[in-house]
Amino acid sequence: MPALIAAKRGSCDLQHFGKAVSCMREQSTRDLIIRLESTADALTLWALHLELDKREVPPCLRWPANDATRQAEFITLLADLLWFCRRNPEHRPRFRGWRDLLNQPPASARWHHCAHRQFLFIAARRSVSHWCATGLDLSDQQRQDLMTLETNAMRASRRALEPRQFAGLRERLECHSRRHPDKSGRVTPAQVASRRALLWRTYVLAGRSPTRAVEFWALLSGEELTRQALSKQIALVAEILRKERLTAS
Repeated sequence: MPALIAAKRGSCDLQHFGKAVSCMREQSTRDLIIRLESTADALTLWALHLELDKREVPPCLRWPANDATRQAEFITLLADLLWFCRRNPEHRPRFRGWRDLLNQPPASARWHHCAHRQFLFIAARRSVSHWCATGLDLSDQQRQDLMTLETNAMRASRRALEPRQFAGLRERLECHSRRHPDKSGRVTPAQVASRRALLWRTYVLAGRSPTRAVEFWALLSGEELTRQALSKQIALVAEILRKERLTAS
């Protein structure tokens, strides 16, 4: 990352980049997350992650990950590492290479160098998710907040949130909403479906914990929702999905 910063300083794009970073502070959290997937400039992608980290938005909520290039994959891993290192300074990794990382100030030049060295070594040989988590000696609970360093179970659960599957979920929820419209008439079936789909997405990314999902929903939307209110909506979505599976079988 220091090399990217140095390159940006020497380019004619520097002023535009500075304005873009300043504007991030005024954007909603949800808009920043949406930008992550399509941002092609590596330094802008990292700046988005830094802003979300400041807002205490865990990497797992920054879905879907930008994996368009190997560089984008590395930056997503960096976002995981930054989140973990800043919040677990006393953690003791299993392997020495990762201990070097934890011994550096997060986001410093030396920290970036250590992270890049580890990535290059692992990416050419093994699964980044498994071997980084193994080397760092992360528990499943610690991995829950992360994007790249997910467990196999987390990956399987999140697969239902991939664009095509998620669009299908929203369509099914809208069909249900049309059959059971809002009694007040103030909310359209499409709006009800979109909200329920986003609540379900948040619930899945929270490891299916209603307590965590309520916290995450507040981070994403600014709306304070009770656990009971969220659980009611989640139960409804789960029932719709259950009936669909029964019909399909």
